[in-house]
Amino acid sequence: MSTVYVFGHKNPDNDAIMSAVVLTQLLNQVKFEGNEYVARRLGPLPAESAKLLAETGTPEPELLESIEPAADGAEPQKVILCDHNESAQTVDGIHNATVFGVVDHHRIGDFETAAPLYYICLPWGSSCTIVRRLFDLLGQTPTKEQTKLLLSAMMTDTLMLKSPTTTNVERELAPKMGEELGVDPIKFGMDVFLSRPSGSFTPEQMVGNDIKQFEVGDKKLLIGQYETVDKTRALGMIPEIREAMRAYQAEKGADGIVLCLTDIMEEGSQVLFEGETEVAQKGLGIANEAGGVWMPGVLSRKKQVAAPILAAAE
Repeated sequence: MSTVYVFGHKNPDNDAIMSAVVLTQLLNQVKFEGNEYVARRLGPLPAESAKLLAETGTPEPELLESIEPAADGAEPQKVILCDHNESAQTVDGIHNATVFGVVDHHRIGDFETAAPLYYICLPWGSSCTIVRRLFDLLGQTPTKEQTKLLLSAMMTDTLMLKSPTTTNVERELAPKMGEELGVDPIKFGMDVFLSRPSGSFTPEQMVGNDIKQFEVGDKKLLIGQYETVDKTRALGMIPEIREAMRAYQAEKGADGIVLCLTDIMEEGSQVLFEGETEVAQKGLGIANEAGGVWMPGVLSRKKQVAAPILAAAE
């Protein structure tokens, strides 16, 4: 028997946390491959995730800072990656681990393993959507607590089914899961979203709380997203946010940084650039304006921001 760590990406959002937590529970329920599965996180716990875990009596995953080389004669640490697969987004020291599996809904980046693995990657709206389907595949019925955690992430990752990443799978599952919980899934999702302390976010938190690194040509580009129901406060802090962007870029040694200030109610994003972002500007078809550029309808970093930027670098 091996101990397998299960975790989402760095700077975890609700989907990264909940997919790892509930997948861990599911795999332990069915004693999958005879292993013991342990949920971990690669960064601070989002406020909404902490609240939901406490409400359901679910232990918070402990922080995993890095994976060290195995001792002589010992097997490398086995891991399952949730909600990501790229090396820039995963745990430090991943080369010291054996990737046992992946459950993800993003593009496949610089991913390579020495041996076969369990790999599930589907173009659905959230990794928790995939985990919910795995219950069916493994002949299990999720508890109400598990359903609550999964639905919360399904709603936040699809922005209450508004994001273009939403699929018919979420549109089918969300009402059923809401019925099981006795809640309206859209209202439930908005309540989860509003549990974030958005009014107290600092510029540093707006920049760094939900950000991923991408290899764009020969450049390292950071793409972040700050979601709110009212962008007014953020727009009044643009100089401070830009300063925080430059500091974060320098700290991570990246070439450039893009930040989307996404307003869920107005259904669009104010986009800011710092550093070497010519390819990003080309991909998005906008220039680097001092106050940022409003892009109506842009809600998904994955599909509407990262994808066209990566395509522009090809």
